[in-house]
Amino acid sequence: MKGLHRVIAVVSALIALSAGAARGMESISPEAGVSIKANILSHNQADDIITASGDVFILWQDMTLMAMSADYNRKTQIITATGNVVLIKDGDIVRGSRLVFETITGRGELEDSSLFIRSGNIRMANNKRSKSAATDASAPPESYSIHVTGKKLLRSDANHYAAEEATYTTCDDENPFWKFGARQLDLTVDEYGTGKHAIFYVKNVPVFYFPYILFPGKRERQSGFLYPMLGWSKSKGFETDFSYYWAISPSQDATFDLDVQTKRGVGVGADYRYFRSRDSTGRAGGFLIYDQKTHSFRGALSQSHSEVFSPDMNLRSSVNITSDRNFLSDYGEKSGDYNRQSNDSTVDFLKTWQQYALTADMRYTQDYYAITNRNTLQTLPEIGLAGVREQLFSTPLYFDLDSRASNFYRETGLRGQRAYAFPRLTLVTGLPGYVNVSAYSGVHLRAYATGNIPSASPVHGSDGSLLPESGVRVSSSFSRVYDLDAENLKKVRHELTPEVAYTYAMKQDQSRFPLYDYSDRIPYQDIIYYSITNLLGGKFQMGETSEYRDLMRLKLKQGYSITGTRRDLLTMVDSNRHLTDVMLESDTLIHPQVRLTFDARYNVYEKIISSAAPGFEFDDKRGTTVGTSYNLTHKNTEYLEAHISTKLLKPWVFNYATRYSFDRHNFLESVYAAEYRHQCWSIQAVYRDRSQVGQSFMVNFSLMGTFDMGSAQPGLLGGSGLSGMPGR
Repeated sequence: MKGLHRVIAVVSALIALSAGAARGMESISPEAGVSIKANILSHNQADDIITASGDVFILWQDMTLMAMSADYNRKTQIITATGNVVLIKDGDIVRGSRLVFETITGRGELEDSSLFIRSGNIRMANNKRSKSAATDASAPPESYSIHVTGKKLLRSDANHYAAEEATYTTCDDENPFWKFGARQLDLTVDEYGTGKHAIFYVKNVPVFYFPYILFPGKRERQSGFLYPMLGWSKSKGFETDFSYYWAISPSQDATFDLDVQTKRGVGVGADYRYFRSRDSTGRAGGFLIYDQKTHSFRGALSQSHSEVFSPDMNLRSSVNITSDRNFLSDYGEKSGDYNRQSNDSTVDFLKTWQQYALTADMRYTQDYYAITNRNTLQTLPEIGLAGVREQLFSTPLYFDLDSRASNFYRETGLRGQRAYAFPRLTLVTGLPGYVNVSAYSGVHLRAYATGNIPSASPVHGSDGSLLPESGVRVSSSFSRVYDLDAENLKKVRHELTPEVAYTYAMKQDQSRFPLYDYSDRIPYQDIIYYSITNLLGGKFQMGETSEYRDLMRLKLKQGYSITGTRRDLLTMVDSNRHLTDVMLESDTLIHPQVRLTFDARYNVYEKIISSAAPGFEFDDKRGTTVGTSYNLTHKNTEYLEAHISTKLLKPWVFNYATRYSFDRHNFLESVYAAEYRHQCWSIQAVYRDRSQVGQSFMVNFSLMGTFDMGSAQPGLLGGSGLSGMPGR
């Protein structure tokens, strides 16, 4: 950046001048704290004025002045410098043709001036907002600098400047892409700047007139209005988002949003973020609108918090509540929001010890596919204790435990309490290096207290059961290492792991228990699973550095039910056919930049693919990513997802994402995004086409250091009253 080049040039000049002084430049220190060096020095004792000419170099306090000639009045302690004047303080640079400066007060006047202020790092906000939950600005930090020019620049002290016939920009180019020209401009470093009768220029072409502007002069974040986001959609009409950013403290900030939609109404939103410490962070937000289409108030609340009390204890909460079941489909922007089937609000507590973990969870669910939420099951709360496999003394026996106590509630339908525990003993044996054998035996313990039972229901008010389960697992491993003479890949390790597992759970009538989840229906099992796993790993040599990578994992698995049933993902319980689907799982790194995944199930009876999910991922590590995945569930769903993002055509960034439904024969959603990034500005355009909602188009324009959401930098507020929006 040219701003950085200017700093380097000044530093180089200082070094050169210092070297020149060592070779014969005259120097003088009129009094403590002031040092003058030049090619020629003279002293008028009558007026007590020191005159310097030729590569003048003056130091006092923490300031440096360079010029072609200068006079220093020792009585008034005023410096008058002319010819390529440069004044440097803490990295900030002032240039001009003539300078009059008071060394005691710090006041000065500079003609034909320019001011360069080096600022800190900020974040450009390029992510779209979501009305359902606040989102973070995720773009990487960018640095910027402030440039002010003026016919005359007045410096009242170290932080206050005033300029006549001035310009302001954060572009480092000598011919900046954008700038504000003002008749009068005032700037307070680390606070704000103001301008009167300002004109916004794009490449020296006047675009807008503002009677008054307010711009940031701070090196870090600060409060202010933000630039608006403009757009149009079929469902909302023309849309403009205005927002105000509030930098509450170094660890807190908030954004307030005003969203104007011609077809829906005017919405208001807020997003509060805090960072109490590295172990305590969170945010809270909400959005409310009186929807002109439904003639009702609609909105959403969101909250998240993470509290890490110690390395083995933490608390996390996430609240996501909408006013109605269609809110996200109308106002959600991202896939996964607008097509969400349900929304959960949770509070999770975790405490761990060396062998045990205690959990306490609460979950409130909004079911968007239900007409009302009265029959939706809520878990308020559930307390669990889990024990990882622990050896009993010095025996080959190991103990583990899964247990939890749950309270289930809903307004209508069965509700009550359940206690569940599954203690298990495992015997580990075998022939080391050849065969590994583990056999386990445990019992499912359940106890119920059920209420609100319909008269015709078989469910008992108080009941319980004891259901044993046992099994055995036998596996082995065969491996071989192959030496290669490739450029980077030196060795390949191939490992085969065959495995056979048997599970038995006795048959039991469980219809008298309420059905809350899978723990209430443990299927009768008498089943054998057999599988073989292929693993490929490689040793890569890059210079003197060795690196080991997993190249491929491929697992083939099938089960045979002898007399029992089984719980499959698709068929649930199938008691008529003994063989399960053939299951294939694979993950292959065919290149450091290319990964292939494939999960599939094949029904051997109907000779069809029950499900398939192949995927492809490419990442060149330089800003270009490509990904696609195909999802098939027999007689249910079949769709394709794909995305591509590239930064190859700098300064452009292009993104495309789509989802196509083969069973519906149309695109569920397509999103096109293009962003032009410059050192001091960026513009982003997003076009979205959703089959159920229609088309929408949004434009976001950012000026570095002014209209930047993620940087927490305010925008310029002129006579037009423009501002921005939260959660971009």
